[in-house]
Amino acid sequence: MSSSWKSRYEDALDEDDDAILTDAQETQWSSRDSILFVIDCSPAMLQPTEDGEIPFYMAVKCAMTVQLNKIISSDSDLVGILLYGTEKSKNANNFENIYVLQDLEAPDVHKIQQLEAIDDKTINFEEEFGTSNGKYTLGEVFWTATNLFGSSAQRVGSKRLFFFTNEDDPHLGDVSLRSASRVRAKDLQDFGIKIELYDMDKPNETFDRSQFYKDLLLKEYDEDDSDEGSPSEGTAAKFGELLQRVQRKEVKKRALFNIPFKLAPGLEFGVKGYNLVMSQKKGLHRNVHTLGESVREVDTVTSWICADTAQFIMPADLKYFWEFGGQKVIFTKEEVTAMKTFGPPGLCLIGFKPRAAIPLNLNIGHSIFLYPDESSYEGSTRAFSSLLKAMVEKDRFEVVNTSGQEQPPGFQLMPLPWADDLRSMPIQTEFAPPTELIDAAKAIISKLNMKKGFRPDNYENPTLQKHYKVLQATALNQRDLDIDDKTLPKTKQMSDRAGDYIRQFKEVAGAVELPEDVAPASQTSNKRSSQSQSQSQSSKRAKSSQPVDGASLSDDLRSKYNDGQLNKAGAAVPLSSIATIAALKDFLSSVNLKPNGARKADLVSQVEEYFAE
Repeated sequence: MSSSWKSRYEDALDEDDDAILTDAQETQWSSRDSILFVIDCSPAMLQPTEDGEIPFYMAVKCAMTVQLNKIISSDSDLVGILLYGTEKSKNANNFENIYVLQDLEAPDVHKIQQLEAIDDKTINFEEEFGTSNGKYTLGEVFWTATNLFGSSAQRVGSKRLFFFTNEDDPHLGDVSLRSASRVRAKDLQDFGIKIELYDMDKPNETFDRSQFYKDLLLKEYDEDDSDEGSPSEGTAAKFGELLQRVQRKEVKKRALFNIPFKLAPGLEFGVKGYNLVMSQKKGLHRNVHTLGESVREVDTVTSWICADTAQFIMPADLKYFWEFGGQKVIFTKEEVTAMKTFGPPGLCLIGFKPRAAIPLNLNIGHSIFLYPDESSYEGSTRAFSSLLKAMVEKDRFEVVNTSGQEQPPGFQLMPLPWADDLRSMPIQTEFAPPTELIDAAKAIISKLNMKKGFRPDNYENPTLQKHYKVLQATALNQRDLDIDDKTLPKTKQMSDRAGDYIRQFKEVAGAVELPEDVAPASQTSNKRSSQSQSQSQSSKRAKSSQPVDGASLSDDLRSKYNDGQLNKAGAAVPLSSIATIAALKDFLSSVNLKPNGARKADLVSQVEEYFAE
């Protein structure tokens, strides 16, 4: 194996065992994200657009939305807000026209409420910040942003700067300031800080990136962000468009796993796995302490106590066992962990199958997209590409068309079922509906068909939305907000479009004669229900040895009352001598008495009072 196949970090550590990891190497596995919002406050940002929206407040709403999402789903991420072009100044370097509104910290209720106050004009912008009539130095803005990222004591995995402006040519005519801005922007990128430009249009003027920002945003993209920040990306004129762009880039794309792919003994390359589709679920519940000035999370501590000595048990004293042959085989925690480990994580190629051998309906879950990882093993991209091309030539699991590959070059890792997971479902095909019924159903479908097709992205989970709204209302001390449930059927529109066809279908279906061995679903369900109910009643009667008629039941209970066996049960008491609760209730009903509760003791007392009179 050549040295190019080794991990670059492994080579570095081989040269010097005491090598110090760089900041990028030390934080590359951290899942914590940091976002700094840099918002232009020049006069043009405070002028309403053609739709009546003010760009500055649009940017504030975007920052507030991101903080709301972070505080619920990723409360460990860091978010900060930097204003530039303001009349007042607030920053560590005493730069003019730069105001640090919020440092890079985890979002909390007070920060969100501050943005809400700015948005609803509770905080007067002119009195609190003011505008500098376009006076600012963009290089100093980037310098301040670099200091904010550098002053954060928390280690983060990604650093991003969200830049909001509608001025496509700042420092017009000033070559020195334009050059200084480009230098400072390059310094940001050298520190691993990625700039995402969110440009907005002015009234009757489209934002032109080629004026200044095209050269400013030139950077090397890694494989995770190659589709972001493209200069060709359109500008936003409405808040909905801008918020959609922000939310699309808000969540940092992270690999599900990063493991080696073993082709043969001594030959492997690195791959990353991406979860392209997953079910959105509620987060894990957390115990919180609501008494006091703020809501605080409760630290849960688990302690083990010996049942015999009532002493606390240390983790080293805990043992695990498995009963085998009537004896308890003791294992330590390390041994249990070792039994669950089958070697280092990785994928191993064990053979090939033709495309026809794996039908698409055999997958039991969503697939995972595999992509080469050049950062772990040099040459992974070349090896991955060679394997991919060879499998395409041999027609081994790859989707292509006349214009080339339909999807990005990579493999879909699909989980397959075991043999006992495959079952055959019985399908009833003896009855074929008549043509008139099929035509009537087609007419309904044609009227209720969506012209633009069904897009699942347009329908949010109402349960999750309600859950998040309640969390938001609780965190911000707001009232519970209503949600727009788009999954509810539009019954009025459906009735207007296909009401006549639905009634016609019912008439045709009612006139269809079914074979004798085929019963309607409602009749089948009712028949099954009646059968199960009769079986349940039969089992109850079988369990009860009491007579069913009133006279025999009265005589039987009076006999038990006279013998003192009315409330006795046990191994020495015959089954026929036990008065059941059902028998007691039946007797009370037969003598026009309402049972006093469901407890047997109460029913026995009521029966005894009746016989005692």
